[in-house]
Amino acid sequence: MANTTKITKEMILDTAFSIARREGLNSISNRRIAKELNSSIRPIYYQFKNTEELKLELGKKIDTYFYDYLLNNKLGNMPLYKQIGINYIRFSRDEKKLFKILFMSDNKLLPSDFILDTDYMKIKDIIRISTNLSDKDIKSFHLKMWLFTHGIATLSANDTILFTDKQISDLLSYEFQALMLLEENPDNKWVLKEEK
Repeated sequence: MANTTKITKEMILDTAFSIARREGLNSISNRRIAKELNSSIRPIYYQFKNTEELKLELGKKIDTYFYDYLLNNKLGNMPLYKQIGINYIRFSRDEKKLFKILFMSDNKLLPSDFILDTDYMKIKDIIRISTNLSDKDIKSFHLKMWLFTHGIATLSANDTILFTDKQISDLLSYEFQALMLLEENPDNKWVLKEEK
């Protein structure tokens, strides 16, 4: 007997999110969602025009979950910006399927596209407190820091390298310090020593 509960948009999105979290985006279909809701597919078509609209809304839900994870998992007394980097890498380990949906899909985005949304504004304020950089310099700094952090996160998401929490913390500290030195001395060049 079919479920007589009214199927809401939130129920559909929560179910799609749960499937994506466990199995990835390719496992999501209207039939699969309906089966998990013990329903027909009709309520899904009633709530969403098409699969693209459903996946767009799901993407927003995943994005919100990701930023909540970054900003709301406090890690003691360490600087907030470092906490965000550590949480980014932890997310890639704890939520592998969601991380792959967000950052390892064939999106063909520019690097700067990842740091131009409204949630970046919250991170921008944290960077300002940690660095005293100008708005223009914050964007450039964060992009460089994000690329480094993303590399570690991708290795973690794929279980290519198993980093300890201390290694992650140390690597992020080293990169932060190196980038701050570069900000203070932007003309610094990588000079190769000549062989003698």
